[in-house]
Amino acid sequence: MASKTVPAATAPAAALTRRTILGMILAMALVESLSGVTQGYLNPILPALGPVFAIDDPTINGIFLISNVSFAVLTPIISRLGDSYGYRLVLRCSAVVVALGAFMMAFWPSLWTVTAGVVMLTCVVGFIPLMMGILRVSSPSHMRTGVSVMIGVLMITFGAGGLLAGIIGASEPTLGLWVAVPFAVAALLASFLLPDAGTPTREGLALAPLMSCSLGLIGFVVALSMGPEWGWLDVRTLLAGLLGLGLLAVWVRIDSRQAGGRFMDLRMLAKPRIRAVSLATFFFGFASISYFGTNGIFLHAHPDKAGYGFALSSFNIAVILAIGSVLSLVSSLLTARVLRSFGERATLVSAGVLLAGGFAVMALAHGSLAGYCAGFALFNLSLGMYQAGTRALSVEGVPLEETSTAAGLNELALSVGIAVGAAVVKLISSSTADGGRISEGGLFAIWGALAVAALVASVASARYPKVKVKA
Repeated sequence: MASKTVPAATAPAAALTRRTILGMILAMALVESLSGVTQGYLNPILPALGPVFAIDDPTINGIFLISNVSFAVLTPIISRLGDSYGYRLVLRCSAVVVALGAFMMAFWPSLWTVTAGVVMLTCVVGFIPLMMGILRVSSPSHMRTGVSVMIGVLMITFGAGGLLAGIIGASEPTLGLWVAVPFAVAALLASFLLPDAGTPTREGLALAPLMSCSLGLIGFVVALSMGPEWGWLDVRTLLAGLLGLGLLAVWVRIDSRQAGGRFMDLRMLAKPRIRAVSLATFFFGFASISYFGTNGIFLHAHPDKAGYGFALSSFNIAVILAIGSVLSLVSSLLTARVLRSFGERATLVSAGVLLAGGFAVMALAHGSLAGYCAGFALFNLSLGMYQAGTRALSVEGVPLEETSTAAGLNELALSVGIAVGAAVVKLISSSTADGGRISEGGLFAIWGALAVAALVASVASARYPKVKVKA
């Protein structure tokens, strides 16, 4: 995309009062609360819907797979649409789609409405990139603070959504689907309180790179997600993976060239800051989000049968996740100040070291609930810090009219990192399984692999140039 000069009228940051900025950030927090809830509340509900809809575990896993694929595919599309047709317009449309999905699942729960609703809910993936576009145009000096607040709300509502769904749906799982409805209403109303910021480029989406990217992501994510079930050398896994990687290579070739229509301008990766943040984000996602499933398995396992774990109930696990989300909230809210005080490079490097330290503590103290929770606390502190830090830095240094696309590229790096990390965890789990359970040695291998990935994220973060940007 060619850089365009944004008229002064579209950047009224100087004219905004402190109260107006605060109101805008609060409205963004309300919108992002829907994203957190929808990403958290389905985790305890979907497994419990098996007996209700008369479906088996593979079908439930298939719904999760559809969700993962949709997240990866919609991330670049929605972000790119924001730069082309307006951040507020695309945000409102995304909020409407998510709200309709939540309403449909709550009012008419069935296998088909839940499956379709899960796809519609993944439109939340564009919320942060689109609101970052609005924030960067309206008040660039508050970008880091605004992102920290949004990530903090995302973290706390993610934990709260799962806890509320577990409580409400304890006796009747379909009742848990109502958890997202009030948040959908609030987010939809809040989207109309945000300013119409920025000048849309009106540049259409190039079809060839869009299809190459989307189909490539589908093949790649399907191969990673289904590899443990189909077998890594199964023809289906190999075909999906190779086809996906081939199409992604075509996309990179098209969108990195100097001329012609592009879907996303991958030339921005030539900027050292963007390249370092994107690589760090990939490994942060690899090392963190992919662990949540193993965390639940470990806490639920009975020590007399598995040789590890604490035999916690689903409710107690949800409580631990909710407490962890509070720690993520605190660290994300402090990230803007930490970036200002200690610098971008030091902040991201510290987040990686903290994450690796969390896995080390969990491994060394896994026989004690208090010790394990101490490691999980470090994990959550790092989670909030890196999510706020990488997202805020992902758009610094790119043209104003490419803000949403740059943020979407970072979200894509995160999504792919999570998918690859989850595949590695599944590979280790399946190869070290003992009697249908992950062996204790397998757990140590998972902790070790994710700790190494966290340290790689630190190394990538160390490549971030030392530049001073006003907070």
